[in-house]
Amino acid sequence: MRELSFLRKKIKYRKLFDNKGFGISESILSMMLLSIITTFAVYFVSLRQQNLYKANLNKAIDDEIRRDIEKLKSELWYEHYHEPRGKGYGEYKTTETNYSQYCSNILNTFSRLPSASQRIWTPGSNINSYKGQKRNKIFSGKNVRIERRIVSRKPFDMSIDLDRSIVEITYDVILNNQKEQWTSIQLTSEAHSWCPPS
Repeated sequence: MRELSFLRKKIKYRKLFDNKGFGISESILSMMLLSIITTFAVYFVSLRQQNLYKANLNKAIDDEIRRDIEKLKSELWYEHYHEPRGKGYGEYKTTETNYSQYCSNILNTFSRLPSASQRIWTPGSNINSYKGQKRNKIFSGKNVRIERRIVSRKPFDMSIDLDRSIVEITYDVILNNQKEQWTSIQLTSEAHSWCPPS
C-alpha cells in the first residue's frame, strides 16, 4: 500500500511540475488528428461547393429553356393574328390559299416563326445574338448546348381524323459530351382554335 501511494504522489507531482511538454508520440498523434480533421473539412466544403454549382447550373439551364418557351409562345400567338383596323376587332385567320396547309399541321406555322431555325444554341456564346445571350455568369465556366426537337401530334394521340394541332417540344442538354433529355412541353397555335378538324 505504501508503494502504491508513493506512485500516486509521484504521478501527481510529474503532472504538476513537468515542463517538458508533449512527447514525440503525442506530437505525432496530434498532427495525424489535425490532418484528418483538415482533410475531412476540405472534402465537405468542396462537396458543398460542387452541389451548389450543380444547382446553379440546373437553374440557369431552366431559365434559358423557359425564356425560349416564352418566346415561342409569343411568336405562335402573333403569327396568324391580324390586328384590328379602325373600329373593327382583331382575329386569327390564315390566307385562303394556304388555309388547309396551316390548319392541318401546326408545323407549317411553326416553320414560319423567327426562332424556328435556331434549333441548337450555346448560352453565352454571343451576347449580341439570340442564339447565345449571356444571361447567367455560370455559363462562362461550362460549355453547355441546348437542343430543341419538335414533333407535331394529334390531340391525345388519337387515331381518328383530327388535325395535328399540337406541337411537342423536347429540350435536350449537351453537357460534358453527354446528351440528356431535360424537359418536354406541348404547345398549340391560337389559329387552330378557328380551324375545323381536317
